[in-house]
Amino acid sequence: AKQFFVFPSVWEWLGYAGNWISFFVLGFIAVLMVTNEFSNRTLRQNIIGGLHREEFFKSKLVFILVTAAAATVYYAISALVIGAAHLEETPYLSTVFKHIDYIPRYFLMATGYMSFGLLVGLLTRKTGIALFVFIAYAMILEPLIRWLPHMYFIKNLSMALYPINSMEDLVPNVALEFFFDPIKNFAFRMVLTPLEAAIATVSYTSLFFFFSYKRLKNSDL
Repeated sequence: AKQFFVFPSVWEWLGYAGNWISFFVLGFIAVLMVTNEFSNRTLRQNIIGGLHREEFFKSKLVFILVTAAAATVYYAISALVIGAAHLEETPYLSTVFKHIDYIPRYFLMATGYMSFGLLVGLLTRKTGIALFVFIAYAMILEPLIRWLPHMYFIKNLSMALYPINSMEDLVPNVALEFFFDPIKNFAFRMVLTPLEAAIATVSYTSLFFFFSYKRLKNSDL
């Protein structure tokens, strides 16, 4: 297990652990920051008090970006500290920072999860229902769609281009390269490249923010 904590693999394994943590912790935070506004009626009171809906949305957008950035900084510092603590000899900088691209990838992933949580929260408004939908879609519905009808009818890389999976593939489990070897197990590649995952995540995140803004602007508070 030592290889998990040394450079450069510490970036990969810590990123994958942070992937799960970001989904649950940051995703839940995004859901709660919206549903609590409805349950406590603070949003309605602020709107009546003169707050514009655009200003409210911008405040949530800034909060998401700052939170995702803070989580990314924490991830980067943790990786550097853990890697440095397990050094046995002076490393090459090329080894330490071999996976430095994981830092912006982690930020995109965290922002993506939170944008999805924001949309779910605005659509459902109820905390319990929103958290259920958030988890059910990501862990049950999307995988079922990917692996049953999509895999059965359309056997190509498109089955990896779903929202949550695209975000997961930004910081994936490195073991997936073995289990999803297209030569040994499948006739096609099933894991997105970092660039493909980044493009898909930016696209979905933009859509989630757009629909969240539309929902907030047109909904009855």
